[in-house]
Amino acid sequence: MEAAWVRLHEVICPNCQSDIMREGWGTRFLPLLRRDFSGCERCVDYIKALTRELGTPNLKVKAAPSFLDDNEQREFTAVHEAGHAVVGERLGIRMEFIKVGTEDQDIEGTSFQSNGRVRWEVDALQTVTVRDFVAMSLAGVQAEYRLLAERGLDTHPNRLELAFGGAGDALEIEKSVDGRWPLAEVRRDARRLTEGVITEHWGQITAVARAVLAKGQLNRDQIREAMNTAGHPSRPPEPVVQPSKSSKPNRIASISGGSVMSTIAEQARNALNIANEKATFVQGALQQAGLDIADIIAQLSLVTTDAESVQQAAGIYQQAKSSLEQLQGLVNSAVDTTQQYATQL
Repeated sequence: MEAAWVRLHEVICPNCQSDIMREGWGTRFLPLLRRDFSGCERCVDYIKALTRELGTPNLKVKAAPSFLDDNEQREFTAVHEAGHAVVGERLGIRMEFIKVGTEDQDIEGTSFQSNGRVRWEVDALQTVTVRDFVAMSLAGVQAEYRLLAERGLDTHPNRLELAFGGAGDALEIEKSVDGRWPLAEVRRDARRLTEGVITEHWGQITAVARAVLAKGQLNRDQIREAMNTAGHPSRPPEPVVQPSKSSKPNRIASISGGSVMSTIAEQARNALNIANEKATFVQGALQQAGLDIADIIAQLSLVTTDAESVQQAAGIYQQAKSSLEQLQGLVNSAVDTTQQYATQL
């Protein structure tokens, strides 16, 4: 039977999609790396409806990010690793190296191909707050989102696939918090910090990305040199918190003290991010409703009767499906508009 190629957003239920975009591709979603969707009944129902619509149970999920060619994937990987490096250096986390290039990687017993890697000095983490470490970990995917917007490709399906590439980062975040602090709160504060650093030092991130694309790998001196080419020196950042010594090596210091000043633009970006996260759920729910109605229409077509009521019901469902498609187009348009505005802030 001929296979039908689909993308991640087509085989993951709206609830899981929304959680992934909010929480990252962490431990809860590791089975999806193995293409095992059985842990969520809604995902199973979602896939069943899709197989009925496509007329085949033989679904093959395109490798993420499926919307980029090989050269573009390498560019996005470079920006991802450069995001880690620059945000890390700005927050006092010394990098050892960053690289781009395909290599095998293991995540919690699951092997897959990675397109890039970053390594930082573990000893430097003794005086780094959890929030700052999480901010550095989030920076890879967040930098890719910035590039996505600049390329005019900032859609929910594309963001979901880029989030897939940050599975290792999501696991690092979970390990660093390790149940000692509220994960959602730490992630929210760290994301705000990450977005601020990326906005302020985007020129440095793109400079480092260009350098690692040219050389394949950069050590810390080369990273700092590339940062210096971006128009202003990559001076050590002013501390946003007072560091505290950890009693054990390789442990991240407690998250305490200090705060980041919020500008009006930052508040606006945060509000738009929240709105778009909720819109992600609406988009997924509308898509699921469309699949369900298509299945209802298919079931009604199997009723071997000329009863006018059945035909009338099928016609009404068809009208509802058309209305849903129009509504989904309006929501997609609204999301695109707010995302474009957010990139201008």
